[in-house]
Amino acid sequence: MDDDLNDGKQQPESVAAVLKVFAILQALSERSDTGISELSVRLAMPKATVYRFLQTMKTLGYVHQESDSERYGLAMKVFEIGAKALQYPDLVDLSKHHMQMLADATGETVHLGTLIDSEIIYVHKVDSRHMLGMYSRIGRRAPLHCTAIGKVLMAWEHPERR
Repeated sequence: MDDDLNDGKQQPESVAAVLKVFAILQALSERSDTGISELSVRLAMPKATVYRFLQTMKTLGYVHQESDSERYGLAMKVFEIGAKALQYPDLVDLSKHHMQMLADATGETVHLGTLIDSEIIYVHKVDSRHMLGMYSRIGRRAPLHCTAIGKVLMAWEHPERR
């Protein structure tokens, strides 16, 4: 049987360079302000390769480099692309006022999220006015069963999906 076939479906050929770029982006999303040596070890890539990719991504505006420490992080251009991936881009604008009213009434953090497979992705939040609050970050993923918003979203899913 042909190695390119899996369950009768043709699998797309991976392009090594694309896989490396996305591995770097993923690593920077998990820990910003990272050096080349650390990325090289974490991703099992030669330092020269990591450097070349980072320089290209920096030129294109997807990463930034701290001039004093020579560490790298994601640039706002990545956020711009991510924001365009929202299924309903006006949803945040439409919900801001209502979320603020709810946060004011309860004194608690209010989240807006979307369900992706078995995870929740935080799209927007209004922080609690209390010193002790819930730590969350826009764009971060979390398992459904670990979050209140995930449990609420699953409560409204079809019974088969639940």
